[in-house]
Amino acid sequence: MKENKTYTCFISSAGDCCEERQIVKQALNDISDKYSGLTGVTIKPFTWEEDVLNEFGADGQTLIDNAADKADYDIFLGIMRYRFGTPTHSSGSGTEHEFKKALEKKKEKPNSKVTFFFYCGNINPNDFDQGQFSKVKEFKSSIQSKGLYADYNSIANFEKTIKSKLELLYKELYEPQVSIENSISQYELIHQVLSDELENALTCYNEKLSTWVEPVVTKDSQIEKNPEKSYEARVNLNDIINSNENIVIKSPPEFGLTCLAHYLKLKAFESGKNFAFVCAKQTKKHKAIKDLKKYVVDILKTQIENVDTILVDSIHFETIGMLKLLKNLSEEFSNIRFIVFNTIENNLFAASGEDKEEIKINRKFERYNLLALRKSALRQFVADYSNKKHIGVDEDQAVTKLAKDLSVLNMHRTPKNCLSILKASSKIGHEYNAVNRTKLLDVILAIIFEEYEIPSYHDDKPDIKDTTFLLGAFCELLIRRNDFEFTKDFFVDELNTIKSKNFIEIDNHFLFSALYDNGILSKTSDEFFFSHAYWIFYFAAHRMNINDNFREIVFKEKRYIDFPEIIEFYTGIDRNKRDAVEILMIDFEQTLQSVKSKVKIDNLNPFENIKWTPDIKALKTEEKKISENVLSSGLPSEVKDKHNDLTYDQKKPYTQVINNVLKDYSFKTLMTQIEAGSRALRNSDYVDAEIKVKFLDQIIEGWNEISKLLIILAPILADRGRASYDGASFQLIEETFKYKTPEEKRLAVLTAVPQNVVNFYKDDLFSKKMGPLILNKARTESNTMLKHELMRLLVSERPKNWNKVLDHYIISLNKNSFFLNDIAIALKTQFNYNATDIPERRQIEQLLSKSRAKHFLQQNNPNAGHLKKARKGGKSKFY
Repeated sequence: MKENKTYTCFISSAGDCCEERQIVKQALNDISDKYSGLTGVTIKPFTWEEDVLNEFGADGQTLIDNAADKADYDIFLGIMRYRFGTPTHSSGSGTEHEFKKALEKKKEKPNSKVTFFFYCGNINPNDFDQGQFSKVKEFKSSIQSKGLYADYNSIANFEKTIKSKLELLYKELYEPQVSIENSISQYELIHQVLSDELENALTCYNEKLSTWVEPVVTKDSQIEKNPEKSYEARVNLNDIINSNENIVIKSPPEFGLTCLAHYLKLKAFESGKNFAFVCAKQTKKHKAIKDLKKYVVDILKTQIENVDTILVDSIHFETIGMLKLLKNLSEEFSNIRFIVFNTIENNLFAASGEDKEEIKINRKFERYNLLALRKSALRQFVADYSNKKHIGVDEDQAVTKLAKDLSVLNMHRTPKNCLSILKASSKIGHEYNAVNRTKLLDVILAIIFEEYEIPSYHDDKPDIKDTTFLLGAFCELLIRRNDFEFTKDFFVDELNTIKSKNFIEIDNHFLFSALYDNGILSKTSDEFFFSHAYWIFYFAAHRMNINDNFREIVFKEKRYIDFPEIIEFYTGIDRNKRDAVEILMIDFEQTLQSVKSKVKIDNLNPFENIKWTPDIKALKTEEKKISENVLSSGLPSEVKDKHNDLTYDQKKPYTQVINNVLKDYSFKTLMTQIEAGSRALRNSDYVDAEIKVKFLDQIIEGWNEISKLLIILAPILADRGRASYDGASFQLIEETFKYKTPEEKRLAVLTAVPQNVVNFYKDDLFSKKMGPLILNKARTESNTMLKHELMRLLVSERPKNWNKVLDHYIISLNKNSFFLNDIAIALKTQFNYNATDIPERRQIEQLLSKSRAKHFLQQNNPNAGHLKKARKGGKSKFY
């Protein structure tokens, strides 16, 4: 390894070469990153805009000269396009002046380099000045006798040229040693192989994930609910590379653990370290040592004693033999540090098994977690994908839709899942409202089979409809037996039976491989399961569509309460499932009446009497009313006590008593039925309008029961951070409710109830086509709390004509009411964070101004003059 040495490159150009200057700077950084680990040589850029102090007392060129002399640069790199530049006291332009000085410097420092690049492509008339360009040509002609310059005809050509020239320059600066060319050549060869391994790992659905998003790795044993909070606690990947700790990095499948392993290996090599790699899925416990040594010799071109770290990928501790494999490697290479990439299963139906082998590894591992992507990373994927595919999209709308699709399908925010959604969405269309997720999975499945490489002995690929039929029947079997794990033999045998009965011909082994290789199936120990629950419900929904017996089981036994997704996928097949809507309405009414008969609280709306700015005095009054309602209700004594005893010690551990005393209530069932019913209604475009109106009334009545319960639980949530009952849990996001006193916190939790109820169900209920139905309900609703929640839904989703309905609502409200202030807050949030369309932003601003002016100017229906007057009084007061 060479002793570290830094060279400086002076980048000189006229003002029309800003893009070229950035390219040179980036190229210098890239080449230093690539070779400095091997050679110890770094080249840093010198530019007047970043390395010259702006000051008075001397002209600009003198200041640049002084700074350049002080930097004692080793390389001068000049660039000219159309402009020659501004004259100096000694030359026709600053660039010419700097070039002349560089030539003089070379006489004193013969090893320094002077090079120049001229643009020779098409001329852009908007940037062209004939006088300036004539001087460029004259200068170019005058230096021909002094050496060689390079031409470029486009930015892309310049980027390619500059990289190749700087590679040559770098090799010259690296002082010759024995076999230096061979050393550089071998470095490039290894670097290319490691780069190819990373690129192959990034390939999904036969195309490369062209966006590399820096993974979020944390050292916390607990994964934060808020991704931004986890991002703040992330570990720098360079720290992982340079650490001496043994590390295990954990994540569910398809989070990108293998990509992370190859990325760390490449970056470690660039920094002068050797990271060896072995994949547990591609070796055996008795072969792992041999395979690792082979990788070191064949890929890294070195010996095992020169390895700094061993990366062990695809470790799945539930698989028999994995611990033994890791133990063998650990003992054989006891003096080498390990990083283990551990896939933890994301199976929603079965607990993970344990390795039956009693094996201990005498090595301490620090636990790290690879986390899902933040929303900003989703934005990168959307921008990159749309650019790559030349798709014109509204980025904000596309990102919002992607996030919603991932959320509703209960998919992790992983690169592969993002690509799945984006590929499918590009075929369906990029409308803002939530897409039909049955159609979405139809397209994803088609993409998988369309792009999955078939063996040479197959004439054609499986028919999608045949595949869906077979898997629907298979998923019916899983649901009937209530066991969602199976062996490959079970899968093959059951499909053989189904095929035989229905005269269908498909290669079961090929179908199984396609499902497993594309992540639809996962493995734990010697059994398999569907990686994501939605695939089971998707296939089962298709089964319901053609099999009367199975459809009756789902509805009559109310199996859909366990998995409401099946109703969404079923109704999404043709969006005209009147049978589903009618059955759900009957079940929903029964549950609703059961809840009402037990709770016996008809009217509970503390928000009507709370003013524009809620205060503690108002809270005390409303809490007293709530407690009186609770005492006269059918709620158990434990809940009544909690409302009387608001001085409960917050430091005491939560007792979970509500879980026990409320288990006879139907709230969990009600919440699930609201979710299932909302999705069914959203997918019922062609069901009779009268039925849809009645069903929406029921769903919103369900909102009322959830709202009342949250009002009752608000003090408990505020004091203890969580409350749960009948399997349903609510947890406070503490960073959102940071208040000095318990009273202030209770008030904030109480007044957040309308917003939270809307947030619970808006993605289940709303779609663009649902807009007219929801607008009608918002106009006609008489319950003031429910009407307000519907208005908040309109503010959040903004269907066509939403602003007219909201304008009437604002006019109807009391000038000092809490509802008016809450709508103003909702509008301001949308304006600041979610609205990007200019006309829409104007609508929001107009309504926000009206809400605020109504209160501050005490006008029932503020007109344009009132708004103007309000603004003159100080905009900050109203915004």
